[in-house]
Amino acid sequence: MNYKQFKNITLFGLHGHAIQEKELGQKFVLDITLFGRDLQAVRRAVTDEQVEQFVQEEAVDVSRDMIQAVAWKIAEKILDVSDESILEVRVEVKKPSTPVRIGMPGGLIKYVSSTISKRRDGYQSEYTHLEDYNYTKIRSARIFDRDVRMEVDLEVAFPQDEVVQNDNVDYSYSYTTIYDVAVDTVKNNKGDDGATLAQKMVDYVYGDNPNTQMVRATVRNYLPENNLSVDYMEYQIVQ
Repeated sequence: MNYKQFKNITLFGLHGHAIQEKELGQKFVLDITLFGRDLQAVRRAVTDEQVEQFVQEEAVDVSRDMIQAVAWKIAEKILDVSDESILEVRVEVKKPSTPVRIGMPGGLIKYVSSTISKRRDGYQSEYTHLEDYNYTKIRSARIFDRDVRMEVDLEVAFPQDEVVQNDNVDYSYSYTTIYDVAVDTVKNNKGDDGATLAQKMVDYVYGDNPNTQMVRATVRNYLPENNLSVDYMEYQIVQ
């Protein structure tokens, strides 16, 4: 599938469940991807000005509790105004500053994000990749202390229709929960290798959330036990 992508749209918004997030606001970063078979037709199907307008209306001019709802509304508007050449609109909303548990180890994180896809009626995905679902991501949760030098990405796909329709955290498998799984698994299993840690994260998520559709756990070990000149060893499980 071919695509056109708007990468790293940076804006200031008032989205979040916490009162401070709505009062003070924060930076958000959006990626918008338009998928279709004919790239020239995709390019013509919706103008850059229309995309800019939808981002303004749904990410800047309003305040929502859930970033999933922001992504859903933008994707929905793009799909509604475009023609059949756009088969899927995928919107990722990144939240670089987020009120997750702070403290070392586990006090550094690059961002959390949620990705929502809206698909044209009749367009069927094979559902073999995590990107075929709607998912929430923890990017680069760093667990660094004297004994451990690990960094974790943990992505969890789960049904999010009620999340976006109700704009309510009660329907969500929250990013704070995903963050805690990533950090606590590493902290509580310091003797395990990266592959074992990744599997334990996957197993925990499925046990904790029976509605989970797919999980991708990536663990980077910055202290590999070998003599190679290597920045880090990376392990990934998709299940």
